[in-house]
This record gives sequence, structure tokens and C-alpha cells, in this order.
Amino acid sequence: MKTIGYKPTHMTILNDIAIFIIEKILVSIYNSDMGNIKFLLANFIDEFNQSDINKKIELVKSFPFPKITNKKYAAYISATVEELCYRSNLNIPDWVFKKKYCLKEPFFVGGFESLKAFLIVESPLPFRRRNIFVSENVLKRV
Repeated sequence: MKTIGYKPTHMTILNDIAIFIIEKILVSIYNSDMGNIKFLLANFIDEFNQSDINKKIELVKSFPFPKITNKKYAAYISATVEELCYRSNLNIPDWVFKKKYCLKEPFFVGGFESLKAFLIVESPLPFRRRNIFVSENVLKRV
């Protein structure tokens, strides 16, 4: 309960905004299918990055998650594989360039209107090519 005459400072307002944004992000990630896809992809990226060249080639020779039929997620996975191959100096498999892995409508990961211009500029080419807009560190793993 606020006391009479309470005046929030700039820092309390910024903290409230930050908490609100973090809560929105967590809810959208963990209560959606995209959260599951991110978990699968995180494991895939880790395995890819820790593998030798022969294992990397094996991992990307075909679509890595055949049970995923959602076009948006399939396009996201295809862009991920292309970017991983590019960063590893591997030949990019032909399957990633199939038209079915391109979206007709733009998909802005995160869903924040205020970030659209930033994501358009920052998205790696394999994602932009598929009409998917993400931050440049989308594949960065801690």
C-alpha cells in the first residue's frame, strides 16, 4: 500500500518497467510452444557446437526435428541450421533452402512492437531470409 504523498523516483519506475517486461517475456516463453522449441534447439545447438566435424554434418544432413510440423517453428529451425553451418564453415544442406521453410508473414520473436525496428536491423541473414526477426545473439549459449 502506498503512503499519502508517495512520489516514485525514476529508479522505481524503471525497476517496475523492467519487472513488467521480464514477466511478459517469461510468460510468453514458458507458456507457449516456442518455449519448447527453444529448449529443443538449445540442446541441439549445444550438441552441434560440442561435436566434431563429422558429427556436425550428420546432425544437419536432414531436418533435425521431423515431428515438428508448425511452419513458423520449422522455418526457425531451418534458419538456425543454416546459421550454425555458416559459422562452422560447413556446406549448408540443400533442405534448408526449401520454400516450405520461408514464412509469408513476418515473425518477430518476442512479440514486442517496440523492438521490431531493432530486430529487422539485427537479425542474422538466414533468419531475415525466412521472414523471421531475432536478435543477433539468437544462437548464443551461456
